[in-house]
Amino acid sequence: MHQLFSLTLAALLVSSCAIGPANNEGPGPAAGATGLTPAPERTTDTRVRADIQTLDQAQLRLRKLNEAGVPQASYSLGKAQCWLDSARTQYAENDRTGYVEESLAESIKIIQALEADKAAKAGFDTPLVARSSRVRDDLWAQFGQLKAQGHALACYGRSVACGEVRLVRAGHADQQTGWRAAVPYVQMAEEGILRARAEAANCQQPVAVAPAVVMPPAAAPKAPTVKRETTTLETDTLFQYRKADLSDLPPASAKKFAMLAGRLKELGTIQAVRVVGHTDRIASDAYNLKLSQARADAVLAHLKSLGINPASAVAQGVGEREPVTTHCSDKLPRQALIDCLQPDRRVTIEVTAIP
Repeated sequence: MHQLFSLTLAALLVSSCAIGPANNEGPGPAAGATGLTPAPERTTDTRVRADIQTLDQAQLRLRKLNEAGVPQASYSLGKAQCWLDSARTQYAENDRTGYVEESLAESIKIIQALEADKAAKAGFDTPLVARSSRVRDDLWAQFGQLKAQGHALACYGRSVACGEVRLVRAGHADQQTGWRAAVPYVQMAEEGILRARAEAANCQQPVAVAPAVVMPPAAAPKAPTVKRETTTLETDTLFQYRKADLSDLPPASAKKFAMLAGRLKELGTIQAVRVVGHTDRIASDAYNLKLSQARADAVLAHLKSLGINPASAVAQGVGEREPVTTHCSDKLPRQALIDCLQPDRRVTIEVTAIP
C-alpha cells in the first residue's frame, strides 16, 4: 500500500507542476467541513492517505444506509453515491478547482439527511459545483420531467440522479478544458435518460381499485420489452500486462469478440452500450484509472468496428475501485499477487436493446 500512496503523491506533484492555474480555483465556503486536506497542502503520503480515508468513511455511511433499508434505486441514495464517486475520481486526477470538496459536501449533505430520516427527499437540487457551466438544457429538462413522475421515481431514481451529476461533471470539463473533454460525460447522461426510460417502462406500481360499477377490463397498453445483457471479458486475454492496445489481438480473442458482436446483434435494436474497464490494485489509483479508461475505450472502439453502433455508447474506467477478489494478500510474492488478482483485471460490457 505504501507504493500506492507514493505513486499517487508523485502523480499529484507532477500534475500540480504541469497544469497551469484554472480560473477561480478553490472550493466554495460550503465545502470547508468535508475533512479533506486543502489542495495546496496535499504534499505528503500521510495527507493523501487521510483524504482517502475520509472518502472511504463517506462510502461506509452509504453502505450502512443501504443495509438499514434505503434501496439502491433510491434517488437520494444514488445522488449521494454519484457525488461521492465524482469527488473520488477528480481527487485522483488532482483537481484543485474546488470540485472535489464541493461534490463531497453535496454527498455528505444528503447522507446526513438520510441518516436523520430514511424517507427524506434529499438532494433534489443539483448545484453546478465549482462554477461548472450548464450544458445540454434539453437533458436537464428531460431529467426534470422524470423526477416529476411521483412514485414511479422509485423505479429509476438512481439513473436520474447519476445522470444529473454527470451533466454537472460535463459542465465542469467544459468550463475547465473545453467541450471535447465534456463529451464522455454528456454521453453518460444521455445513457442515463435511456436507462431511466427503460426502467420506467418496466416499473410496476400498485393500482387503486375504485369501488364502482364493475366494467370489463380494458386491455392495458403493452410496455416495450427491454433486454439487458452484461458480458465480462478478462483483460489478460485481450491486452498485454499494463497495456491497452488491441492491435495485436490474439486470434482466439478476435473470434470471441466476433461471436459476442453477433450475439448482441441478435438482441434486437441496440439502444445503449456501456463498457466499463477495471484493474487490479497494483500501482497508483490515478494510474489504474487511466489504464482502465484506455482499455474501455479500446474495447468500445473494437465493438463499433464490428458493427455495434448504438444511439448511446459510453466507455468508463473505474480503476481498482470495484474488485471481485477478497483473498489476495499483499504479502504474496509479486508474481503470485499478480496471478491472484487476475479476476479484477476485466472489462464489462452492458447492453440495452429492444427486440
